[in-house]
Amino acid sequence: MKSISLAVLLFTFGIANCQTTVSGGIYQNTTWTLAGSPYEVTGSIVVFPGKTLTIEPGCVVKFSADYTFNTGNLIYLEIRGSLVANGTPNIPVVFTSTDTTTGFYNWYGIRIKGSQGGSVQMNNFELHNSYQGIHNDISEPGVTYQFDECYFRSNNYALQLNADLVYNNCMFESNGVGQAAQIQYGTLTATNCYFINNFCSFTWSNGINVSNCTFVGNENNIIGSPGTIQNSQFLNNTFGITETSNITVTNCNFEGNGTGIDGVSDCSVSNSTFTDNSIAIKIGDGGEVRKNQINNNGVGIQVLAYNPTTTVIDSNNICNNSVHNLENLIDKNFQVNLNCFCSQDSVVIENGIYDGYDDITRGLVNYAIYDDSCQTILSYITKVVLDGNASIVEQNQSWRVWAFQNQLHIITENPMDIQLLTSTGLTVYKSALLAGENVLPITFSTGVYLVSNSLGDQKRFVVAP
Repeated sequence: MKSISLAVLLFTFGIANCQTTVSGGIYQNTTWTLAGSPYEVTGSIVVFPGKTLTIEPGCVVKFSADYTFNTGNLIYLEIRGSLVANGTPNIPVVFTSTDTTTGFYNWYGIRIKGSQGGSVQMNNFELHNSYQGIHNDISEPGVTYQFDECYFRSNNYALQLNADLVYNNCMFESNGVGQAAQIQYGTLTATNCYFINNFCSFTWSNGINVSNCTFVGNENNIIGSPGTIQNSQFLNNTFGITETSNITVTNCNFEGNGTGIDGVSDCSVSNSTFTDNSIAIKIGDGGEVRKNQINNNGVGIQVLAYNPTTTVIDSNNICNNSVHNLENLIDKNFQVNLNCFCSQDSVVIENGIYDGYDDITRGLVNYAIYDDSCQTILSYITKVVLDGNASIVEQNQSWRVWAFQNQLHIITENPMDIQLLTSTGLTVYKSALLAGENVLPITFSTGVYLVSNSLGDQKRFVVAP
């Protein structure tokens, strides 16, 4: 008699509005079919251990909305057994609310009871208007959740899982937090994903691997998460990346953000473009900023390193930033000789550098003046003589190269073998150099060339017409 009453609790058919009304416990393997969709969840549901709830592609599961915002009253789906909810690219499974007009949460979410062996398999699905999203009651070291073609919208938290997470072709839109902090355990891998208008895309993961993703209009985007980000776009966010250590950013585009990258320590930023940001990059101890285009922002680079000898700012174009190209926010002196400021006028460059000349509490910054091609150093501006422990590290300063009046000048601290290459990689000259200044005749045509030494280091120079 008891089992019959439980079955009645589980399936009550609302014939008048052509939907299936469900609540209560699931004690046997159960399938929610497309023919029975939509399913209206009027009371919390528990899938018991050893049992599986399978939801067919195209099913819409609507949870009755609660407007009290007392989270203890919100309806949930709890998985102590298994949930299989695999849609298809064109026919997703949808978990939503009976009322999506409020724009935010009014049901609790999908609770995975990992402590009782609960598990989910979910792809090609949507999740809207929940409070906790998909969440677990324990951390799961060694467990990987992979979500393909998923769409999270208007959730307080889209996911809270202390496990390894993989997102492929997913969208996070207008959530409070997309992926919540993985305090106990977990990594995050996101490929070809979109993060749009979230308060925060994801926070405090133990390791991220982000590639080919787009972040648009988020408030706090990526917070406190070490790892790698490559081939991604950050557009019109308040913060692109912030409060972060041990992160590597390559081949990315930062445009229209309040702050592009706020790097606390040991951050590497290379081969990326920064345009129209209020502040492009903040860099701290152990940071590396190399081979970037940092142009037409408010502030190009702010240096916050307590120990600038561990910081590298090398081979960047830092040009036409309206407030300052570079701001020294510490009281240490350093130099940025391997960066082009797109002017041969020292007054113009000086106006773009905020240092001890502008505020006596700041240290001084030495720099170099390049030619129009940003390939060749014309002169050095030395405001303060630095010892080896007082300057920002500059790679390859054991040798310098410049071309002048049909002669190539190479100054090296140690003997070395060099070869000259065209921009297409064709070798046009080889020579063994002595320590000191070496002067070589230029007998080849105009253009951009590379000097490569025996250690594999390269420098560029221009042969003018």
